[in-house]
Amino acid sequence: MSVLATDQVRRFYDRRAGSYDLLTIGFRALGFGRHQARLIAGLELSPGDIVVDLCCGTGVNLERLSAAVGEAGRVVAVDLSEGMLGEARKRAGRAGLGNVDFVQADVCEFDFPASTRPVLSTFGLEMVPSYEEVVARTYATLPAGGRLGLLGLKRPEGWPDWLIEAGVALTAPFGVSRDYEDFRPWVAADARFERVAYREHLAGAAYSYVSRSGTSGQALLF
Repeated sequence: MSVLATDQVRRFYDRRAGSYDLLTIGFRALGFGRHQARLIAGLELSPGDIVVDLCCGTGVNLERLSAAVGEAGRVVAVDLSEGMLGEARKRAGRAGLGNVDFVQADVCEFDFPASTRPVLSTFGLEMVPSYEEVVARTYATLPAGGRLGLLGLKRPEGWPDWLIEAGVALTAPFGVSRDYEDFRPWVAADARFERVAYREHLAGAAYSYVSRSGTSGQALLF
């Protein structure tokens, strides 16, 4: 599998939308629900905030984000796949979330709401070939102190090639291939934002990252 074109990505995730949450059971068992919760806490959301969830998938972040911004805030869930957004809408409906907007769009072309303060993407930007452009547009949108949070897979440093190949095979149902192994959204973010926190998971096969715009501070591990 090579890097997928936009239409291929849309079709790929539309086909898998109904079973996607079942496919992620193994990741949840490895503690990624906890990593997502920590990442969202690192965004320092406040009631009334507008938060954008890029590549929102089936909406696993929506309940936590909705609770953090409250009735006065908005969660904007963006995904290329209408099938994945359909699953996210079902999740929001079951949870009774009334402060979520769903947008079917290519994240490279999405127009951020003017008052967006935090942005996050979990298991998303490392699959977007133009991730550097997305990071740049995010930086241009956010006010001073606005935060960007990322959680995703990465090429683990120091692993033998056979083990990397095994990991790629296990994650192939999510569209992963070695053609994506040099995609590093957190590095693109470091070129513009100020790093607040970075942590690796699964012996370096995944990472969490939080940065902020236009302030000074010391990077922390969380």
